[in-house]
Amino acid sequence: MYTVMIIDDNATELLVAKKALERQYRIIDIDNPKAALQRLAKATIMPDFILLDVAMPGINGFDFIMRLKSSEKTKNIPVLFLSGDKENTTEMEAYRLGAVDFIRKPVIPDLLRKRMELQSGILEYKNQMNQYNSQLQQTANYQARTAMNLEYFIIGIITDLIAQKDPYTGKHCICVSKYMEILLKEMLLSGINYGIDPGDFELILLSSRLHDMGKIGVPDYVLSKVGKYTDEEFALMKSHTTMAANAIQKYAYLLPNNKFLYYTFQMAKYHHERVDGNGYPDRLAGANIPILARILAVADVYDGLVAERSYKKAKTHEEAYNIITQGAGIQFDPQVVAAFQRVHMDMRDAAMSVDAQIQQNMAMSQRVMDSQNIRR
Repeated sequence: MYTVMIIDDNATELLVAKKALERQYRIIDIDNPKAALQRLAKATIMPDFILLDVAMPGINGFDFIMRLKSSEKTKNIPVLFLSGDKENTTEMEAYRLGAVDFIRKPVIPDLLRKRMELQSGILEYKNQMNQYNSQLQQTANYQARTAMNLEYFIIGIITDLIAQKDPYTGKHCICVSKYMEILLKEMLLSGINYGIDPGDFELILLSSRLHDMGKIGVPDYVLSKVGKYTDEEFALMKSHTTMAANAIQKYAYLLPNNKFLYYTFQMAKYHHERVDGNGYPDRLAGANIPILARILAVADVYDGLVAERSYKKAKTHEEAYNIITQGAGIQFDPQVVAAFQRVHMDMRDAAMSVDAQIQQNMAMSQRVMDSQNIRR
């Protein structure tokens, strides 16, 4: 049952309106507009409708509705005006101020009930639409969470498989994603429009973890080799970029226009391109290399330099800084290198803390696995 607040200083008109509606509605009848405003200010639940007289002493109906519309609590309450004024200008002013209906006095009970039934039907429809839209939003939010969880699931599986095949590459993917975060954030804050949607920041970082996914297809003896590659072995190693890209393209039709696949494809295929055109696999140059791949290239090489591997010692941060700086305009995009120079100390700190982060992630994964075993 809807609640109607009737405000009229004329006791007779107030009683007629109340009697006309009290069987279908819960009625709050008030003969003083000031008292009505005070009650609304204190109320926690608002009436569904306000039936409001125009000509009242002190605060008239037009003053009253303006106060209603200026308050966040009451601005959406439908207001129906009651008026004995026959002038069309009065009715026009009522609608201009936001009234949903204008009923002339003296009140005819049957007519008032019909007008209220009409407004009740409109309100019922609005409530149903709000509920429907809320359900749609909940469904959309659930689907978005499910899609994001699926992306995490895919990333987790692939990075685990890479780590089992080559422990260095597994750790490398995590480190590069962290350095990518630092560089990407700096470039987005630089004020230059690189065509990167800031809203995709987290999605880009997730995608960057799969930049070496193609190494799953590289033979073990190549991945684990200590020493210099032969030409044939190097060709096999370089093929990880095209193997990843081909796999994504093969199944991309299942998720058309999916940003996660789009970003993963760009970074997986092109992160070994060089701005001088001497990279691989397509020997792209300059701005022809996607911007995310140009950023990732710096993050990728930085980790390759400061990480220790079975066939080489780790370089110091200062040595890595010099190598990347000297590669500006040759191997790396100068704008990315400039961003690197601004945040290189943050990357150094990240390199120092990444081992602790990996251990924490492993411990968390183990706790999840243990809890699942307990439930079984």
